[in-house]
Parts: sequence; C-alpha cells; structure tokens
Amino acid sequence: MTDQALFLKNLWYFAFHSSHLKPGKLVGREIVGERIVFGRDSNGKVFALRDNCPHRGVPLSHGWFKDDTLQCCYHGWMFNTQGVCTGIPAMPPDATFDASKIKVFQYPVEEKNDTIWVYVPEKKLPNTKPKEPAPNLLLAPDKKFKHVETVIMPADIDHSVIGLIDPAHVTFVHQSWYWRSAKKLKLKEKHFEPTAKGFKMVRHTPSSNSKGYGILKGGTSTEITFEIPGIRTEHIQVGNKEVVSITVLTPINDKQTELTHIFYTSIGLANLLWAPLKRLGKQFIGQDLGVFQKLNEGLQSNPTLSLIGEPDMQARWYYEIKRLWHKAQQTDEPFVNPIKPQTLHWVT
Repeated sequence: MTDQALFLKNLWYFAFHSSHLKPGKLVGREIVGERIVFGRDSNGKVFALRDNCPHRGVPLSHGWFKDDTLQCCYHGWMFNTQGVCTGIPAMPPDATFDASKIKVFQYPVEEKNDTIWVYVPEKKLPNTKPKEPAPNLLLAPDKKFKHVETVIMPADIDHSVIGLIDPAHVTFVHQSWYWRSAKKLKLKEKHFEPTAKGFKMVRHTPSSNSKGYGILKGGTSTEITFEIPGIRTEHIQVGNKEVVSITVLTPINDKQTELTHIFYTSIGLANLLWAPLKRLGKQFIGQDLGVFQKLNEGLQSNPTLSLIGEPDMQARWYYEIKRLWHKAQQTDEPFVNPIKPQTLHWVT
C-alpha cells in the first residue's frame, strides 16, 4: 500500500515532454501513485483524466481514441475529453438513464515550452481549479528546450529530492575530468533565501574548481532554486547569453521516481558542441542512477539514517517545507515558508 503522506498534493507535476503525446494517441502514466491518461483533442489541446473506466476500472489508456472520444476496451463505454460519459453501447435504445451523469475525474493540465504538467489536487472535486500557476520555467512562451533526458530512479521522492539538492555527493559521484576531482576539495560559502515554495542559492560566481563552469566566459553567474514537489532550476548568465538547466522529479509510486533533465541555452557554441554535450549529460545522470541503485540495495536492510551539519541543511529544509505544506492543505490554511535567509558552508 502506498503511503499517501509521502506525496504532496495541490501541486503541479511534470508528466513528460510534448513529443511523447502524438495526436490520436493515449498515454497512460502513474504519478504520485495515481493513474492518469493523457491525450490531445482535435484542436491539439492536451487533456488528462483519471485512467480508470468508472464501470469496471479498466484503464482507459488501453482503449481507443477517435473523434475526441475515449472508448473503454472492456464494454465500450465512451467519454469525451472532459471525462463526461457520452454513451454506453449495452444500454437498450429505450433506456432513460442519463449517461452524462457518469464522469471521469479531469485533471488540470498545462503545456508550456514543449513540456506537459499535470496538477494533482488533494480532493477530486468536479471542475477542480489549480490553487497556483504551473512552474516558472524561465523561458519565453516561444522558446523550446533543446534537450530532455529521463531516467527512473529506484527510490521514493524523499530520497530522490535529497540526492538532487545534496551538495556533498557531487565530488565523489561525479568525478570527471570535465567537472571536478576529489583531490581538489574547497570550502564553499553559499547564501540562501526563501522562495514561494522552497529556497534559492542566490546568484553568485561559480566555484573555481568546477571545470564545467570554467569553460563559460564573460562574467558568468548562476542562481539555483529548489521548490517542492521536486524542481531544481539553475539559471546561468554568461554576459547577455543564458543557460536554463532544470531537473525535475516526478514520483511514480513509493518505490520509483522519474528524474528528467531539461536544458536550454542561447549560447551559440553549444549548438556546435551539441553531440558531445549530450553525451556528457547522459554520463552525469548515469552516475546519479548508479549510486541510487547502490542506495536502493542498502535501504533493503532498513538502516537508521541521519542528516548531519550544514551540508545536510537543505535536506532538513525540504522535510520541514514538506511537513508544513501538507499541514496547510489539510487545514486549508495558507502555507508559510519557514526558511529564513542563511549562509551555509561545506567542502566539495
């Protein structure tokens, strides 16, 4: 049984890149333990419904989709893209039953910069409206991400988030000639401020022992933001050019979390070096996947875990933000971010 307290609700979750949703096709996904079917209507607009026929529970994603109608593969019940039942083939012609009273829950969904996001509410009420806008991806509406890479992490959302925001693992997991070495450790001092649903490492000059930043010239600076449910955004400015690197975590269930990296840059040199950059990106994510496979092995024995000192402070912030967000949704009170401006130190 999935522990529902593990997942935060009344938030937007990344579903997939727009290229995965072809016209006339249905895509079923499991997100925060809920099964959701996605599709595009005849105008190309994305819709998202609970992926269960209300008759016998068969996933609608296993059925057919034509002329803006989803049809269940079991008994042929039909639904429009708003989830309203439009027909029950087995009903006799003289039946007076109003099929439109049967409805499949419709999730709010938004498509932006060629990415698709779904809002998962705490309560499945008719005509659910999001309590907040979809995440800010830092791109103009006409811009599209140049690269999307996805892997499945064998861990729940909490372990995945801690791995995403943990500064101390970088030196040891990502030992590469193009990034940094465990032989070149350096004391770091980073200033943090709260955001609407998380915290940010305020804009600063990248560390001198990070070779990946070293190739960028012209007054390079970076700002890194983390917000629940699991979105890490890095905005790098290089003169009048920019890099937007977003890593987003989508909890599938209590055993698996999908990690997706989406990337944009206006730096022309990146287009010339795109093939090797993609290979390096795959290697970077592959290193994280490798250590998470080892983590999964270790967690099988249910060991006692700990968070120690300033290197683990961001993880403690995450747990406290998560606790207060969940409480606010249960009490229907405004969420108040507990994070205060603070300076942290660690060695990497």
